[in-house]
Amino acid sequence: MPAYRESYVFRIETDDPASFWTGHGPLLLPADAVLPENTIFSGMGQLVEIPDLQQIINGTAQRLDVSLSGVNEETIVFATEEALQIPGALVWIGRVQFDDAWQVSAVEWEWCGEGVKLTVDSDGSNGDRVRSIKLTVAAGETSRRRAPNAYFTDADQQRDYPGDTFFSHVAQISRGVVRRWGPV
Repeated sequence: MPAYRESYVFRIETDDPASFWTGHGPLLLPADAVLPENTIFSGMGQLVEIPDLQQIINGTAQRLDVSLSGVNEETIVFATEEALQIPGALVWIGRVQFDDAWQVSAVEWEWCGEGVKLTVDSDGSNGDRVRSIKLTVAAGETSRRRAPNAYFTDADQQRDYPGDTFFSHVAQISRGVVRRWGPV
């Protein structure tokens, strides 16, 4: 009967790259196309949520939140200090498969995006304190900013290409008017 032996790894390309995995303790991963050298990934606690990973297709952007719970105080301090470096930083998410001896041969890098923000939360209830970190990452342009509409006029076309008559009838076009294409 096959055993389910996989974990996720995260690499955030800040000034001092942050490398974490969803297990406990250190994990040594071999160098590859993403990792310039053998790298030790730190265990980061319990992964609360990681949504389905998708790649950009036809310009559709994806924004996702990765939540971690049960992180230790050192990780919270590190995250708070490094939070300002997250916006714009390259973020890699990969999956590692373990063999029967719990050894890793390679990482399958599944997603690459850009960091948006990092939020830290520490909630205390019934005498217990639960620390969590939420990393927001995006692939593609996920802001709501858009370029203003462009209007093509004959004057603009004449300035760029004197003598071109392609836009000569634009001023006559309005709702409900049908223009025949081609020579009149």
